Amino acid sequence: MDTIHLDIFHTNDMHGRVEAMARLRSYVKRRSAELEGRGHIVLFWDAGDALDRRYPVCSLTKGAALGPVLNAMGYSLMVMGNDVLLTFGPKAMAELVARLSFPVLAANCRDGETPPVAGLQETAIVQLPGGLRMGVLGLTSPWNGAYEAFGLHFPDTMATARRCAARLRGEGASIVLVLSHLGLSEDLRLAEEVPGIEAIVGAHTHDVLTLGLVHKGVLITQAGSYAERVGLLHLTLGASSGELRSKSDEVIPIPEGELADPDLLAALSAAEREAEAFASRHVAVVESPLDLDYESECAMGDLLADAVRERMGAQAALVLGAHLHTGLPAGRVTFGQVAQASTSTANPQRSRVRGSQILAALETGLDPEWSGRRATAFRGSPNGRPLISGLEVVYDPERPVGRRILSVRVGGAPLGPDDSILLAHTDGEPMSGVDLLRLEPDQETESEVPTVMREVLEDYLRSHSPVLPPARGRWIAVQPRSS
Repeated sequence: MDTIHLDIFHTNDMHGRVEAMARLRSYVKRRSAELEGRGHIVLFWDAGDALDRRYPVCSLTKGAALGPVLNAMGYSLMVMGNDVLLTFGPKAMAELVARLSFPVLAANCRDGETPPVAGLQETAIVQLPGGLRMGVLGLTSPWNGAYEAFGLHFPDTMATARRCAARLRGEGASIVLVLSHLGLSEDLRLAEEVPGIEAIVGAHTHDVLTLGLVHKGVLITQAGSYAERVGLLHLTLGASSGELRSKSDEVIPIPEGELADPDLLAALSAAEREAEAFASRHVAVVESPLDLDYESECAMGDLLADAVRERMGAQAALVLGAHLHTGLPAGRVTFGQVAQASTSTANPQRSRVRGSQILAALETGLDPEWSGRRATAFRGSPNGRPLISGLEVVYDPERPVGRRILSVRVGGAPLGPDDSILLAHTDGEPMSGVDLLRLEPDQETESEVPTVMREVLEDYLRSHSPVLPPARGRWIAVQPRSS
């Protein structure tokens, strides 16, 4: 035999659609057996974002319980997406990686100038017959500097790719591939700026490249999202030289009648049992139900605002209603209920702001068009009326939008436009696309990472148990004028 046939199944951006993943695994297992029966070498890779916090098992265990599930998928390589590290931080990523039976790559995710963090690797070598070697490097999206909150550093992506590709060639790799969670536009740049790459298995932008895309001689692949399709990269190499003779890709929809893989279902059941143990933990006793209302002041909203303000030691707090998904019932409250109440992965912050910035944010929050918007990051919840603590806001709902605030008091004292106070909030309120709190580049801001909102809630509930509903009266509407 003078030709090596190498087939690489690949997935991307499945985002925790576990039922679809079980069917996809069944299809890949069956097709792999067919290809191996024809003498082909078959691999299975993932290009990132296999998990998602919307899936309760992932949210409750910060992804760790799903390590055995990813093992059961049959992967031999994965590149880091933004599903765990960006959401829950380096410790959570390290705990997931420790439970995986295969390497996770992310050459450009670093702690200072040291190698990748959290058990991640820059590259991998795949051994082929006859002593041949295939090199693989992994790259992930820097997310516009968002990882810097964790003390992580992303060197120049293209320079990192050139360095790793050259090193893999120096280690004897006859061909070099990239597992990329950068997105299609950056993959096109890789093809243009990094020599020696034969193919890029891509992700992040959820593109369906049905037969792949050849750019500057590099084959770029991507298989959509949500485990609805699987990619299949076909490579043929000279058996003695390792020279790449042909390359092609196809994206295959998973047949509707495909049955779920029983081994994956068993792994999912085990993960769910592990998550149930997390969910059953006692947190606090709540004396009366904490209601949630996105359109007006509510007990659950007041409590979250109080929790963020206390956590950050601030004079006042201003947070989005979108951080919340449910209220809490009276009685014994468990960790599972707290996690269901908020899946927001925003981190608490404290900034020194001017009164004018708070006034502008409050006016924005009283705009029905703004409060009804739903940002993707908050998994379906509307912005809602801002949740406030330490503030008393008097407003006239009949006045035009942008001119409804009549007065604001902080700790009982009037708030003027030029007054300076410490305000607790999260990194969600200033986020582009939300734009509730407009901070300036030089403003003093402190963050607590990787703390997320459910942890703020949990700690507050524990320390204040038994919990009484907060006193209302933070938003005060003037009485309607008589006609």
